[in-house]
Amino acid sequence: MFLHIFIGRLKCLTRDKLMLFWTLLFPVVLGTFFNIAFGNIMNITEEFSPVKVAVVDSAGYRQNEAFQETLDAVSQPGDGQLLSVSFVSGEEADRLLEIGEVDGILEADGEVRLTVKESGMNQSILKAFLDEYAQKSAAMMKILRENPKADLSGLLEGMGKESFVNEASLSGAKPDTMLNYFFALLAMTALYGSFWGLRNSTDIQPNVSALGARRSVAPTHKMTAVLGDAAASLVLHVAEMLLVLAYLVFVLGISFGSQIGYVLLTCLVGSVTGISFGTFMGCLFQKRDGLKTALLIAVTLFLCFLAGLMMVDIRTYINLYAPVLSYINPAALIADAFYCLYVFESHTRYFLNIGILCGISALFCLGSYLLVRRQKYASI
Repeated sequence: MFLHIFIGRLKCLTRDKLMLFWTLLFPVVLGTFFNIAFGNIMNITEEFSPVKVAVVDSAGYRQNEAFQETLDAVSQPGDGQLLSVSFVSGEEADRLLEIGEVDGILEADGEVRLTVKESGMNQSILKAFLDEYAQKSAAMMKILRENPKADLSGLLEGMGKESFVNEASLSGAKPDTMLNYFFALLAMTALYGSFWGLRNSTDIQPNVSALGARRSVAPTHKMTAVLGDAAASLVLHVAEMLLVLAYLVFVLGISFGSQIGYVLLTCLVGSVTGISFGTFMGCLFQKRDGLKTALLIAVTLFLCFLAGLMMVDIRTYINLYAPVLSYINPAALIADAFYCLYVFESHTRYFLNIGILCGISALFCLGSYLLVRRQKYASI
């Protein structure tokens, strides 16, 4: 009997074109728009361009051999090139700076001086370069005073090429803030399983729908009918989530990391959470079907908003000022589970999210059971 109910219910659900649009096609369309909006941002690879600088070719510069060697080292073509140097007169240097052809002017008459027209990244790089040169020059002078025979040939080698910050990835994945929108999109897809749960609860309650009234008089145990409906909706919605995931990965080229098994587990747990949430909402409010659907949409979108679907920075503010919301919001937990799989090698935080989602699903199921188990209906 369970298999008969399961197959029949699955056929019934797949014929609901409106529900299929919102639970399958709408996430696909939204994901496509996300890719159009953020695709260029996600594919940009920032390449460092050498800072353009004008060096005044004066008598002081020609006498400063250390500075000449340093400029020659940092202006050599290649991956480590820091500066693009033009040797000009003072008047020409001023003209180039005024029209924006160079980012700064270097003069070596006595002390090395930097002249800039405005502040910015390139100007900061030039200042950092000169600060480093001044520190190493002072160190050289001090060493020479104390030990005139010291070998200082390598002191200025690699000037400006040191890296004080190393980029590291905990999982080897390339960090990308825009991916959080797609994590939230999958969380929304999971919670949209609540529409199937809502329909299940509507179609099983005789005081809510005519179909529920007919099913209540059928010679079938109510628990068998409930479990058959739940299994059919779960299979259908998991299939929808996998189709959305496949579209994002293989068509749009969105990466969710290499831990595909855990990604599929997250889809399954998210789907269970969404369906149980919809079932609970359907049992909690004994109202018209349209009103319950509108309420469910509003609650689901609000939860997805808090998970970063519309504004990714909202998650940062919630973690700072109301962190408890991150642990009771199913959408945020699902999105964070995908984020953990993409970023972290450790699964501690991931399994915490999955454990909380399972607990929330159990509470929704228990609440639905308590709401409907003692309902009595008069025979007419």
